[in-house]
Amino acid sequence: MEPALPVLVVDDARFSLAIITKSLTEAGFRDVRYADSGSAALAMLEERPADVVVSDWIMPGMDGLELTRRIREMDDILDHYTYVMLLSGEEEMSVITQAFSRGVDDFVSKSALRTHLLPRIWAACRTAGYNNSLLASNRELRQQIATLERRNMIDPLTGLGNERFTDRALSDILRQVASRGGAACVVLIALHDYPELAAEMEPADLNRVLRAMAGRLEQLVRPMDVVTRTGPDTFAVLMHQEGIEQCAAGCFRRIRQELDNVRVETLSGVTRVKVALAAGAARVADGIPTPDELIDFASARLREAHRQDRILDGTWRSEA
Repeated sequence: MEPALPVLVVDDARFSLAIITKSLTEAGFRDVRYADSGSAALAMLEERPADVVVSDWIMPGMDGLELTRRIREMDDILDHYTYVMLLSGEEEMSVITQAFSRGVDDFVSKSALRTHLLPRIWAACRTAGYNNSLLASNRELRQQIATLERRNMIDPLTGLGNERFTDRALSDILRQVASRGGAACVVLIALHDYPELAAEMEPADLNRVLRAMAGRLEQLVRPMDVVTRTGPDTFAVLMHQEGIEQCAAGCFRRIRQELDNVRVETLSGVTRVKVALAAGAARVADGIPTPDELIDFASARLREAHRQDRILDGTWRSEA
């Protein structure tokens, strides 16, 4: 058994406290703290949790049952398990049942402290150690899942959000529009002649071009706007605008001009970036689309922007 597990003893009676102290000391427990009231015990637990709490049931102010309730609330917050053992002179089954129903783990009669306390504490340590080990494993598992989820939404080349991230972020913006008004705007930016560039350039050089585009694009938008990579050659800027007029083509002319001026040093020389840009918007008056519907709408404008070599915009409207 591990005598290093933290134990907190709560008792205002010197006699029982002396018995408990002697038992734990002789058993080799090295991390034992003592409190003479429930409020003092809670202050100690807030400072550092214990794995086992041995408390008198009847105490001035806060009794053992109320202390147990407060400990359970604290455990929920801290994602921790505290084994609570109450001591009492009562031996009626109804009293024991009441203690268990209120969250107490074990009950020891004060008349049997010398013979029953230590075996019960050993069992408490086993239970507390096992449960806290499970909680720690669950926390680690949740962190690993969260990390994997984040990785599944990040484009590894640019560090921007990917298509899954785009869908989630755009869903949030559309919900804001539905509840607060304004307009949701999706600006799509794509490299001109990407298939030809991919065929002609070394992969490392093409990656440099895409990273340069991503970095410059993040510098050109507002801090609250979301920049993502939605395809091999396509980036998206997701915006919540005050009005539909702020989603017009002219509002994004500077972004296209700045990106068209990006020049990237590659192994084959300097490569100049040339892009196509289109915007799709949505507002409550015309119906709120799904993220896929708004992306598809903007993508259709982007294909036409490629063909016409100019910025295009449009407002999504429900067919109903």
